Amino acid sequence: MASSSPSPSASEPSPSEHGAAPLPFASESQRGDMKRLVGVLANQLGTLTSTISGYADLLVEDRSPQEQREIAMNVLEASTRIDDLIADLQHYSRSLEPVARPVPASHVARGAVHLLDSEQRDRVRHRIEPPATQTIEVDPRLLRQALLNLLQNALDATDASDDILLRAVVRDEAAEEAPLAFEVWNSGEISLDDPAKLFRPFYSTRPHHLGLGLPIANQIAARHGGSVQLSANSADEGGTCFTLQL
Repeated sequence: MASSSPSPSASEPSPSEHGAAPLPFASESQRGDMKRLVGVLANQLGTLTSTISGYADLLVEDRSPQEQREIAMNVLEASTRIDDLIADLQHYSRSLEPVARPVPASHVARGAVHLLDSEQRDRVRHRIEPPATQTIEVDPRLLRQALLNLLQNALDATDASDDILLRAVVRDEAAEEAPLAFEVWNSGEISLDDPAKLFRPFYSTRPHHLGLGLPIANQIAARHGGSVQLSANSADEGGTCFTLQL
């Protein structure tokens, strides 16, 4: 005679009673990262799609050619921001393998500044120390991206009237300090008890930001054997400075 299947014990609730169990391969930190990512993406994408939908409704109405152009530009701007979000996610998830070659440090710094839009470029001052054309062994494309992220972070954190300083310091190989350092200065100050949080993926002190700019910059620096650090963060020190050193 076949035996009947044992019924579940009352002391052993089924998973449905308390929701699905956490994925066994996800650590507490990874689950926290995913929750932040989902929250930020839902907020940003929801806001941007609502913006596009609202402007699309306006285009259906009878508008002057000038108004139609302005609305179309707003739709284009919102769609570009969505593209930027996707690009950040792709960049962060991609395996970064630098292809190093000799390039002047000044070319890398200027190349990063030129990737900004015209209004942002006007706010950035940059200088190389010493001013001579020093050659460095790096992947220029990746390093430009890292510097662009640091510049964008500084620009977003300050008023449109504030200037940003990008300073590249090339030292003699015999020096005790890192032979190459890029410093990005701004006049702001970050209120944060643990600076390490700034480099955590999907963490941001500003609402509606994906929080990948600094982690990607640090990832690129690490691939070059370096790092990104918050090296100054007070008015007494001259403002806030993120340093990428190799």
